[in-house]
Amino acid sequence: MAVPLPQYPFQPMPLVTAMALARAAFDSIKSHGLAPLPPYYAVWFEHHAGSLPELSEALEAAISGGVVNDSLMRELNARHLEHLPEFSVLSDALTRLSGTLKEAMSSLDTHGADTAAFSNALDELSTGPAPDAQRLREALSRLADEAREMARRSKQMSGQLAASTQQIEHLRSELQDARRDAMTDALTSLPNRRAFDETLQRMATATEGSGEPLSLMLVDIDHFKRVNDRFGHPVGDALLRRTASTIRNGLPLGGMVARFGGEEFAVLLPGQNLATAIEEAERLRLAVSGQRLAMRRSGERLSDVTISLGLAELLPGEDVAATLERADSALYRAKQEGRNRVCWEPMAAPVAASHATISATPRYATVKNWT
Repeated sequence: MAVPLPQYPFQPMPLVTAMALARAAFDSIKSHGLAPLPPYYAVWFEHHAGSLPELSEALEAAISGGVVNDSLMRELNARHLEHLPEFSVLSDALTRLSGTLKEAMSSLDTHGADTAAFSNALDELSTGPAPDAQRLREALSRLADEAREMARRSKQMSGQLAASTQQIEHLRSELQDARRDAMTDALTSLPNRRAFDETLQRMATATEGSGEPLSLMLVDIDHFKRVNDRFGHPVGDALLRRTASTIRNGLPLGGMVARFGGEEFAVLLPGQNLATAIEEAERLRLAVSGQRLAMRRSGERLSDVTISLGLAELLPGEDVAATLERADSALYRAKQEGRNRVCWEPMAAPVAASHATISATPRYATVKNWT
């Protein structure tokens, strides 16, 4: 069975979870006597969410040592959060979120005070000496006043909490969009290098327990610089988008493709050993080389577009960086041996299926964004 690929884009965090994490962050800031500053909210929010283990480890060590202060908050923020592309959006959202929560909690506190006043009026009426008629009228009048005030404030609080919930939902959506954008390549709409690295690490960890294979491939468009030099960068960008789409559409179920940088893509194939990955790579190579691309306006054809591919299978106990390095070495060899081919590491890999069993129908394609 293939290792399941994490959903992409990321699934939204349930509102109740987001509110619980925000409240936990607020309570932590209060309990340690810290100022309610947005960077501090970010540190505590991520800590309670468990999304940054290294940050949580450092924070827990500081808590154990009794050294949680402004200096530590600034240091943890700078080390673990400020470099993230979505930090500015997160900081702004947390600023507004803190205001929303304060308003909501202020309403709850007021409601609690009203309840206490009403309870006191009841206690006075029920536990004191038997009242005379005048004192009874005064007590009942005060009780009625407190009840009306409670009703008024309850209605007001209900409206404030509804507005707060709507704002928090909007902020959560903004944060989700920011995280998705931080993981997406703007040109091809594929996951970017950061998303690939995180997914590769998760899949590698999953394979340790399941024993399932995991293969990866690096894909490079051959002679891409020539396209840019002859036709210009807009055509080069269109070629990148076209190739990205071809690879994505040609992947088996569970496969992931990301833009690795420049004209290079990276593919993860969970549940596939090197032999089957070689077959998939050959299909992708033929799918790309089988296309005949032409300029939309002039009809001028591009020279045949081909790709080179380097493959490696994750070995037991191997660090993912070493697997990537082996795939990169295989890609380099494919380039050196003439391009438009599939190579793999280690050298003593199973033999791939015969090329004769794989076919692709050449076709012309006019792409909307060709200029």
